[in-house]
Amino acid sequence: MRLKLIACKALSRELSYILSLSPNIVDVTWIRQRCHNTPEILHELLQKEIDAIESGEDFHTNKLGIAGNENENTFDAILLGYGLCANATAGLCAKRHKLVIPKAHDCITLLLGPKERYQECFEAFPGCDWYTASWIENSDMPGEEYQKKQEAYYRNQDYDEDTLDYLLEELDGWTQNYKDAAYIRMPFFDKKEYQDFTKQAAAYYHWAFHLLEGKMELMERFISGELKSVLDVPVYILSTGCEICETCVCPDFPCRHPKERLMAVESHGIVRIQLAEKVGMNVQYGGKIAVYFRMVFFSGDTKKNKVSAEKGQNCHA
Repeated sequence: MRLKLIACKALSRELSYILSLSPNIVDVTWIRQRCHNTPEILHELLQKEIDAIESGEDFHTNKLGIAGNENENTFDAILLGYGLCANATAGLCAKRHKLVIPKAHDCITLLLGPKERYQECFEAFPGCDWYTASWIENSDMPGEEYQKKQEAYYRNQDYDEDTLDYLLEELDGWTQNYKDAAYIRMPFFDKKEYQDFTKQAAAYYHWAFHLLEGKMELMERFISGELKSVLDVPVYILSTGCEICETCVCPDFPCRHPKERLMAVESHGIVRIQLAEKVGMNVQYGGKIAVYFRMVFFSGDTKKNKVSAEKGQNCHA
């Protein structure tokens, strides 16, 4: 299979290792970890990357074929190396490719393995900051040095003494909600200094230190091309409107992309506003904020089929 992977650098070592062993051809674009701090910006960035790949204008992606005769569908799928990540991936869409996102709350799910273990760890350590080699290498992880950098920044902003005291108190406030620091050691790579760094951070914040063994199986399935298994059942997405063509020729002429077009939910006799009210959702209009929602229909055993409606940013998906 030929796959396109857009992934966060917080998974760089883990995914790079799996990619080196994969029989698939995977073209990779890495996104800086710090984008995770602003989910709205990350969402916009990821959608622009997807759009550029599909239009052939992405300079991070290898373009196949000879000039003037490039294959428009060069990838079997576009993979996103992210979880939900504070809703940054909610509503992302691809018009010409299968878009695959792991069914995970965040990258910690992918690093710990099966969802049952993820749940077990989060119940055991409800107030925990997680450390890995990739996170330490690609992010300013909490610790004494990080805290001093933050304090130095605020001290250099010429705040009056009362404001400075308040900001420094708030700066340290988030640590009161944490009690544990866990280092996830992956089976293929580890550095003792990273474990020591996590231990030192735990001691600095007066947290308990835990060493957990990471598991690769979810990420291996993700990269292997087991695309269906990521969601367990096929997913069909209905759009608020199709934008594949700049100018639509329907209904005067047959659709030019019948297999790729996105059809509105209402065209199937489903009134979204009524459905939203039935499941207890409040739909708001007006002002500077518009609240949208989306529906995902799962195909499979009719007894298990569900229609989910959830609040989120609408991206024609």
